[in-house]
Amino acid sequence: MVAITMREVTDDIAGLSTVVISPAVAPFANVVMLHGYAMTPRDLAPFAHSMTLPARFLVPAGPVAAIQGGSAWWEIDHDARAGALAAGPRDLHLEHPAGAAEARAHLLRFLHEVQARWSRCPVVLIGFSQGGMLACDVLLRDRPAIAAMALLSTSRIFADEWRPLLKGLRELPVFVSHGRTDADLAFSAGEALRDLLAHAGARVMWVPHAQGHEIPLVVWRQLRKFLSVLA
Repeated sequence: MVAITMREVTDDIAGLSTVVISPAVAPFANVVMLHGYAMTPRDLAPFAHSMTLPARFLVPAGPVAAIQGGSAWWEIDHDARAGALAAGPRDLHLEHPAGAAEARAHLLRFLHEVQARWSRCPVVLIGFSQGGMLACDVLLRDRPAIAAMALLSTSRIFADEWRPLLKGLRELPVFVSHGRTDADLAFSAGEALRDLLAHAGARVMWVPHAQGHEIPLVVWRQLRKFLSVLA
């Protein structure tokens, strides 16, 4: 593996505090990584560094302060979540999260500024958990210029509204991973998301794993391979 020197700074991009990790050489892509609920960009920054790829990684903080600490793309109903989890891991395909429209607007402004600053680089959108829900929602509704997408340990939302929007995904490279022992979002939710995207004609790379609600080594390896093909 060739060593690549990376420089990390924190910048304000479209009003979102963003960790920017840039290679010393010309990057082949802008890789936007969206964290999950009650996380911060610092949770994903080491993952970006470990990729050792000549790409610019941008990890913005969600615009909402999560009750549990960290940031979020929208707040969640903790009582409803606890009640649902009492019956087991969830599939959120029937959810219509309050705050999702505002989150999409924030992300669109962010993507537009990224593309304005670094117009020569295609954008890859990666989302973990709640960040994956937002990534898929903004792509289907607003059609930002995205070269590829990766959805890690996440679920469909707005399933009734998403289905008519799927035709625009044909031939888009999409990476989907999910853990068989995920105690938060059901493995079947990941399978359903995979099937939805594949049915729409996206070129889906499916990476199931034996772990929980996390990004284990097997996902790191396969995601690095997925991104490398785009270089």
